Amino acid sequence: MFPNLALPDLPFTFPLGGIDIAFYAVAIVMLVTAVLTVAVKNILQSAVFLIFSFVATAILYMLLHAEFIALAQVMAYVGGVVILVVFTILLTTHLGEDAFATKIPRLFAAFSLSAAFVFVMVKCILPAPAIAIATPRASEGYSSLQSFAVRLLGYGQDGFIIPFEVVSVLLLMTLICAITVARKTKDEAEKEKETR
Repeated sequence: MFPNLALPDLPFTFPLGGIDIAFYAVAIVMLVTAVLTVAVKNILQSAVFLIFSFVATAILYMLLHAEFIALAQVMAYVGGVVILVVFTILLTTHLGEDAFATKIPRLFAAFSLSAAFVFVMVKCILPAPAIAIATPRASEGYSSLQSFAVRLLGYGQDGFIIPFEVVSVLLLMTLICAITVARKTKDEAEKEKETR
């Protein structure tokens, strides 16, 4: 690994270790594929880029030594959400369509949401400069599978029962969205009957 190099004029050091370089590489892949997910017009290509973005997020969790969260990311999002959407796209007649018709321009909506998200992040992070230099500490065994399983279904201060239930609602919403995409309109059903 490369040693951390201190820059004399700056109040922080730029990390140049092997893990740090891997982090930045994965983060760049994640950001590029996330941008391509909303930028491409073909819905199937968008879903494929979304898969790559979620896998890069799981790798990022692995680099942070959060193996269980990385596994949950792959199982819930890659294995559950996106694969369901991809199968729905492949099994419908909407595959050849470039994009869904929307009343709001896609570029304007994407830029507005991105700018709002960046504004909120900067507003939350800048007042706390200790985040950049703080060393994360946790008790021994905090990230073990047994400890995480107890916290996952707990309802106390360290419990995650509400996010656990939110994930199930997310999967239900994905199923409803997939059915909406696959649903044929009356005109499409009549055209299909005429072709037969």
